[in-house]
Amino acid sequence: MKCYISLPITGYDLNERRETAAKIEERLHNLSFETVNPLSKGLPDNAPYEEHLKLDLRLLLDCDHIYLAKGWEKSNGCRLESEVAEKCGLLMILNDFD
Repeated sequence: MKCYISLPITGYDLNERRETAAKIEERLHNLSFETVNPLSKGLPDNAPYEEHLKLDLRLLLDCDHIYLAKGWEKSNGCRLESEVAEKCGLLMILNDFD
C-alpha cells in the first residue's frame, strides 16, 4: 500500500513541515504503508510553485491512498490533491494523528 502525504506547505516554516511530514511517515510506516513525502521529491525548495504541484500530482497518481494532514482543507494545493485523489479512486486517510 502506497500513501501520498498531503500537507499544507506554502506559508509555513519548511523545517517544521519536514518534521511534521517525518512524523506522519513514521506512523504510516508502522501501519505498513510505503509513503510518498512531497518534501522529499528532490525538487529545489525555490522551484516555482507550479513545478512543485506538477511533480506532486505525478507522485500522487502512483499511490493507492492519500493522507490529508491537519489544515489540508485550507490549502489550495492540498484541496487539489484531494480532489484528484477522490476522482481517481484513492482511499483517503484523514488527519487522525498529526
